[in-house]
Amino acid sequence: MRLILITSKIICCLFTFLVSGCIANAEAVSSQEVNSAQFLDIPQTRTALYGSTAQPSPSPLLSQTPLPVIPQEITVQTMPLKGPINSSDSEISGMAWHEDLLVVLPQYPEKNLTGQGNPSLFVFTKNQILEFLEGANTQPLTPINIPFLAPDLSAQIPGYEGFEAIAFDGDQVYMTIEANNLGTMTGYLISGVIKSDQNQIQLDPSSLTPIPMQAQIFNSAYEALLVADGQIITLFEANGEELNPDPSAYQFVNSTLSDRRIDFTNIEYRLTDATAIDERGHFWVPIVYFPIEFWLYTSSEPHSRKFGQGDTHSSYLTVERMLELQYDGESIKLTDTQPVQLELIDDFNSRNWEALAVLDDLGFLAMTDSYPETMFGFIPYP
Repeated sequence: MRLILITSKIICCLFTFLVSGCIANAEAVSSQEVNSAQFLDIPQTRTALYGSTAQPSPSPLLSQTPLPVIPQEITVQTMPLKGPINSSDSEISGMAWHEDLLVVLPQYPEKNLTGQGNPSLFVFTKNQILEFLEGANTQPLTPINIPFLAPDLSAQIPGYEGFEAIAFDGDQVYMTIEANNLGTMTGYLISGVIKSDQNQIQLDPSSLTPIPMQAQIFNSAYEALLVADGQIITLFEANGEELNPDPSAYQFVNSTLSDRRIDFTNIEYRLTDATAIDERGHFWVPIVYFPIEFWLYTSSEPHSRKFGQGDTHSSYLTVERMLELQYDGESIKLTDTQPVQLELIDDFNSRNWEALAVLDDLGFLAMTDSYPETMFGFIPYP
């Protein structure tokens, strides 16, 4: 993913320039509509592509539909990092809590070696994070490395492209793997254990299980994992209505694929991770979109129409937000909770949030996959 994003940055600039021209032409052709919208103080930048973020005031003879309230965007508080994780080569793919340890998954653990030459994952303690957020420590955060013992998956999986998601069920650990074999995308689930003293993770090579591909979409496989009542549920990355009209989640018992598909909801753009499920069956997923990802573009985006767009989301094409979903044992659906929209930088510095976890009742922890750089962020609840 990192290579695709970096090499496409120049194309992104050109694309945004062309889009800006289209918007300018649309505004010039329909100046009367623009003047009306300006009178209502509705942002115009995205109107030509996505439609207005609000509807003009209806006639008194028509039913009165309230304008969406402009939602507050949340500013990400970044936490400085030190050590190999601070390099863009770390390519973070996911994170999950194991007790009070935040285990961070790089896409290629085999590139992140310990002093003894073993592949490893990154680990932060909860106290380490809380001390920084509370101001008790102002130094960059340095994770420890936990050795990661795994089979040579690149030899077993044609087109191996590394790990994408991680989740824990007690001391059991589950991960998804993505592969692109000559243009054909495939996904896998693998399981293992974390030792009771939390000093090693070991995968079971016999547990490697293919996940059925519900759609062949460029660079898309299974980016998120859920653990619910001993069941493992895999979530697909691309669930937009046009690309994947009938999305679903797949259920596993241990590492054995069950015969039950779970109905999923259409969500535009890229779903890149999931938090743990709470006692109500609720969880959050990060949703991101870069302007260069033209195959994910949509002219109909229901969440923005329903909940409105924050100031920067009205000004840029980039999308960085989190949505709350609920698993009821039969299906996964969106809740009516207001999405969390992040304050954007701009279209040339879109942040590829690939990892998400909840930090107690304070907010979210999130990490990017090396673009525009490796970033560790805290996102307080609205």
